[in-house]
Amino acid sequence: MAGLFALLFLLYLLLVGAVITASVFYVKNLMDLMRQVDPKNRLVHPGFVWMLYIPFYGAVIYPFMLYPRIAESLRREFEDRNSPQPGDYGRSLGIVLPILICCFVIPVLNIVAALGLLVIGIIFWVKMAQYKTMLKRLPKSDGIRISSNTDLLD
Repeated sequence: MAGLFALLFLLYLLLVGAVITASVFYVKNLMDLMRQVDPKNRLVHPGFVWMLYIPFYGAVIYPFMLYPRIAESLRREFEDRNSPQPGDYGRSLGIVLPILICCFVIPVLNIVAALGLLVIGIIFWVKMAQYKTMLKRLPKSDGIRISSNTDLLD
């Protein structure tokens, strides 16, 4: 009996360690993404993404402010580099994530919310990693905007 308890406790510790490790890599990815955004286009400093670790505030309140700001920063940066991307730059996914976290307090819905949080969280993480890779490959803006409008002088 004691061996079974020890095994379950060890599995629990491994699960907790894996979740903490994954969350650190997730937040580090967001920080690295925001470092790719020019300071004039940023609505949030790269280091502020670590505020997601503040209990309650970082899980329930701050994401509603952080994720739309990241999306708007990305929109500004891609437009500044003359390479706008289709979509909302992860804004809607970023709003769904804290809503799913808020659903954890509802007894039956918390199981579905946990699965949704896992799926949407992975999709958001991958999308932000793709944006980071795109920004690394795109040339930085020199402040000069060139219009793609061919009828400019006609």
